[in-house]
Amino acid sequence: RSLGYRNFVSSFISTLVARSDETRRLRPAVRGMASRFGLCRGTRTEPEGPPRSSSNTCPLFVGCNWKCAVSELNAADALVSAINKSWAPHAQALSEIELVMCPPHVLLGRVRDRAGAAFRVGAQNVGEAVGPLDAGTGVTTAGLLRAVGAEWVVLGHSDRRNVFGETDALLASKAHACLAAGLAVNLTVGETRAQREAGVAIETVLQQVAAMAERVDAGEWARVVIAYEPVWAVGDGATPCTPEETQRVHSEIRSWLKSHAGTEAASKCRLVYTGSVNATNCGAYAVLPDVDGFVVGRAGLEASALLEICQILVRCKNGGLTA
Repeated sequence: RSLGYRNFVSSFISTLVARSDETRRLRPAVRGMASRFGLCRGTRTEPEGPPRSSSNTCPLFVGCNWKCAVSELNAADALVSAINKSWAPHAQALSEIELVMCPPHVLLGRVRDRAGAAFRVGAQNVGEAVGPLDAGTGVTTAGLLRAVGAEWVVLGHSDRRNVFGETDALLASKAHACLAAGLAVNLTVGETRAQREAGVAIETVLQQVAAMAERVDAGEWARVVIAYEPVWAVGDGATPCTPEETQRVHSEIRSWLKSHAGTEAASKCRLVYTGSVNATNCGAYAVLPDVDGFVVGRAGLEASALLEICQILVRCKNGGLTA
């Protein structure tokens, strides 16, 4: 095609893009043309993904599990300040993301006080939810977490399951107690290498989901996020879980929820991927129809990397536009 023709089409599409910036959601045909001609805002171009199969009206979800990587007050303050500053110019474009910072328990109140109003704060665990230790020495209850500003809690992380020996039954009790106290729940599920090699990966994951589902009331699923963490694919030197396999597992979870917890549960519950997610690889997962976001570790400790991941997520879900 002639250069004149291309310039004409480029000018036409650019006008459409500019006039559509207020809504940030172009019609699919225009999005496709804009992507083809390299006119989407931003420096990266991710593939346009299919629509979210959950038909989910809940926000996209990005959780930041700090573990104990931030152990000094000044470092925590600096990280929160950097995230606030980097996010501010893009706040409207990223408004469809629910971003949750999960610092160590002792930093929860401090982070909540300093984090911008657009952000949520979550705990990395809650104390024993069943007797006799439900209110014992050293236990941090769901009510205490709420009192210091936590709105979310991470349950079932592989550290808790495989190192501390937390069972499906205990985690289900914790989920029930947290939801009753007003906390939203981010449940982590996933299989070990031994379970995958034994051919019981899906069975293991669905068993973990089923245990919690028994303790979740029908109207509470919008406050539940299920994070798939393939334990064998996490850590330095590990082989990443492929996007194709991630979609297969997420689709199995979604199908199980629809069959056993109902259509609303399958629609409202957000499924996110966690497993060495970074700005380089997240686009391959963000385009998957059953991925509604991420939980990040190290990438959540750097404001610029976290911002880029969130921008890529929104861009992929919106058909290639930069947030």
